[in-house]
Amino acid sequence: MLKELVETQLQRALEALDLPEPPAYQLKRSERPEHGDLSTNVAFALAKQAGQAPRRLAEQLAEQLRTQSDSPFESVAVAGAGFVNFKLKHEQIHQVLDRILRYQFEEPDYYYGISHQGEGKAAQVEFVSANPTGPLTLGHGRQAILGDVIARLLENAGYRVTREFYYNNAGRQMRLLGQSVQARYLEELGRPAQFPEEGYHGEYIREIARKIRAEQGDAWAEAATDQFKDYAEAEIFAGIRRTLGRLFRRPADQAFDIYYNESSLYGRGPQRPLATVDLITEWLRAASLAYDKDGAVWFKATASGRPEDRVIVRRSGEPTYRLPDIAYHLDKLARGFDLIIDIFGADHHDTYQDVLAALKGLCQNIPELKQYEPERIRVLIHQFVTLTRGGQQVKMSKRLANYVTIDDLIDELAATVKLEEQTQEAARTPEQLREAFAVNAVRYFFLMRNPDSHLQFDFDLAKAQSKENPVYYVMYAHTRIAAINAEYFTVFTERNTYRDPAAEDLSLLQQPEELALIKQLDALPEVLAEALDQLRPNLVTNYAFELARLFHDFYEQHRVVDASRPELTVARMALLHGIDIVFGRLFGLLGLFAPRYM
Repeated sequence: MLKELVETQLQRALEALDLPEPPAYQLKRSERPEHGDLSTNVAFALAKQAGQAPRRLAEQLAEQLRTQSDSPFESVAVAGAGFVNFKLKHEQIHQVLDRILRYQFEEPDYYYGISHQGEGKAAQVEFVSANPTGPLTLGHGRQAILGDVIARLLENAGYRVTREFYYNNAGRQMRLLGQSVQARYLEELGRPAQFPEEGYHGEYIREIARKIRAEQGDAWAEAATDQFKDYAEAEIFAGIRRTLGRLFRRPADQAFDIYYNESSLYGRGPQRPLATVDLITEWLRAASLAYDKDGAVWFKATASGRPEDRVIVRRSGEPTYRLPDIAYHLDKLARGFDLIIDIFGADHHDTYQDVLAALKGLCQNIPELKQYEPERIRVLIHQFVTLTRGGQQVKMSKRLANYVTIDDLIDELAATVKLEEQTQEAARTPEQLREAFAVNAVRYFFLMRNPDSHLQFDFDLAKAQSKENPVYYVMYAHTRIAAINAEYFTVFTERNTYRDPAAEDLSLLQQPEELALIKQLDALPEVLAEALDQLRPNLVTNYAFELARLFHDFYEQHRVVDASRPELTVARMALLHGIDIVFGRLFGLLGLFAPRYM
């Protein structure tokens, strides 16, 4: 709101001075109070066109802005070589809070910070996409939460969102899974068994084998490996869905909208893609983007600017990952999504670029594909996750079964949660509350770093119930507001001086801490738009933490409920109501449980 107000005033000033339309310039919120509320470099952007020094242009703009009718500025100052700093009148800042409260009161279905950017458009988000060979680990967890929150941000922007999980239940990995379970089953029967050299060693393999023995006895002693593979796949996939349900706070069967099986791309699965891998290979040849060498089929990636060509069909006739990925992404384009977002781990960095290069080449050279636009695909690459305990990194290897699953992490965190008596909430049992707090910690910690950066999950910090734990710090701001609300109703009802917060006089909010809070509330729509544009949910957690910090600073310096000053109390309660509206939006977008007590 405030930024748009300043932009409007700035455009009026440029027109009044008969200055040309400026090229791209910045209008930023000031990080230091002495620089005002906002600052712009527009004079630098205009200097060459206007034929004037930036400082001289900035002084003209500042003078014009000061003298405009109904100026919203308390001051407009020139700094340095030509920056223009704006300090807004308090009444303009108060209007931000007034609008948030009025929207909430007059339009209950309106959500502050919502946008219409994607209205009428469809978006697909593909994430997790783990093959059913084992439970979800920390790396999967980071990707799952990134995808879930990006999908929520898309919905907040008006998109119709499809959450999609792509998996492969065939190939060498699945054969090893079947052989591993079969070997453990035979061991359970006390029979000779040869465990595969590169098999899966996790305890979950033994658990599946024990379950088969409990159900079938020794009836499967001569069964084929595929029978064990199919059984294990069903068990593991059911576990994956349950884990995702915990992370997403949804029923397990609603974690994703679509589970897309790679076998469909070979003409064998439930989906009917635009093209199978065989047809993709034919099209690549027709576009001079595929050739034979050393008994294999190669994608001529260098023709599309990539550093080296890649094998897409091995000498054995088995495709590499790139070929079905090309077919799958072409199918995504054919399904009519306006925006497609892939979320991959860092090990996909080269693969996805080759896939996009192949798609562009096909859509440019194959007539029936020219209607499709690979530019609609955006890829988010996230770095890996490590776990630390006591300041030491926990070494993990999925193949050797010394790894931590998402369920392990949630369970262990839940076991550390200490609930005071007043923490009990009518709709939840103590076990459900511990789970809720644990999932909050997992989600927040997976989100609070830029996806481009390595994530170190500090278990000791995540379990701490103190202000040093960032998610606890944010939740505590919300529960503090709930406690102040309870105090407000008690004090003012008893004294017969209770006032409806709709009757507040916001002009009483003059303290720097109060104004800083309102300005932070004003930034929410901008932050949500930027987080979606950059695919960086950590911008939302950063915002939530800063809002909590500003609130705690305000609370520690100013008394809110004061029976001797009812008008100021009502105004401050209105401010807290606005803050809580925004916390409600943040908790919803981040998928966090909002506790009433801590």
